[in-house]
Amino acid sequence: MGNDGLPNTFVPGRNLIFLTFAAALAYRRGLKHIVGGMCETDFSGYPDCRDDTVKAMQLALNLGMDRRFVLHTPLMWINKAETWELAQELGGDALVEIVRTETHTCYRGDRGDLHDWGYGCGECPACELRAAGYEQWGVASVQEGVSQ
Repeated sequence: MGNDGLPNTFVPGRNLIFLTFAAALAYRRGLKHIVGGMCETDFSGYPDCRDDTVKAMQLALNLGMDRRFVLHTPLMWINKAETWELAQELGGDALVEIVRTETHTCYRGDRGDLHDWGYGCGECPACELRAAGYEQWGVASVQEGVSQ
């Protein structure tokens, strides 16, 4: 933790920058809906992952660009295991594989090691959360399959 009480992995304004870039692109393309992967359930204390921040950002983008954008955060209130389950429900094994191999949350940006849960260093807090969620989801999936 830093002196300000935030995790030392906090990148100030990171999600605000991403949402601003996404809105600028959406503006140019005439799009209204923007989807972000922020999650307050296991957000590690990052202020730009909070629901209130995203709502305030939506207002700021709408005012600042004089357009009506809708920011969607489908992962906001679910944990990592539920995120894996959502991927399975929406797209089956194919979507789970896309999430596993084409996304990562590693703070170090490690794309060298492909684990069961995806790419990452396997040691940083983001990798630990993702790995634990994947394991919980896998255990729940096996238990669900056994009970059917």
